[in-house]
Amino acid sequence: MKTTRKLTFLIIAIMFAVISLLESGCNSGSMTSKPKESPEEVVKKFYAYVQEGGTTTLGEAYKLCSSKYYKLPEDRFKDIVSKYSKDMKVNIIGSKIAKDKAVVKIECKVPSSFGGDFVQESDVNLDLDEKTNSWKIDFTGETHVDQGRESSDSAGKQPSGEAHTAH
Repeated sequence: MKTTRKLTFLIIAIMFAVISLLESGCNSGSMTSKPKESPEEVVKKFYAYVQEGGTTTLGEAYKLCSSKYYKLPEDRFKDIVSKYSKDMKVNIIGSKIAKDKAVVKIECKVPSSFGGDFVQESDVNLDLDEKTNSWKIDFTGETHVDQGRESSDSAGKQPSGEAHTAH
């Protein structure tokens, strides 16, 4: 009788240990933990790299771009962003996250040749990269979050592939 109780207790303990290990293994996956950087932080870092310029920092900015729907060649990306004004100031206005998509609303200020600043608000769309569990900027504007729904943006695309990107 004592042996049966010990055996039952041992089996129950082993079952709990196995269940605990399985749960911890499932919960340590990249999709259950929050990304290390928020969408806002990724956007700030992206524009800081772009503003600094140079081959290395533009390469770092390129790494922050999503290739989920389209991979813009790095030399084309560098050509586009190297034309951004070095005097551009980017301020984060707000953001929203809907599952694996995020939108960060920014305000860009560029000194105007007429005096003062030219100010433009724009949305920066981001995708959650499942492999790296990090937010990536949808630089080519292939998709965007519209009131929590994912929708294609083929009507608003420009030939250069620069739709929905603040310049």
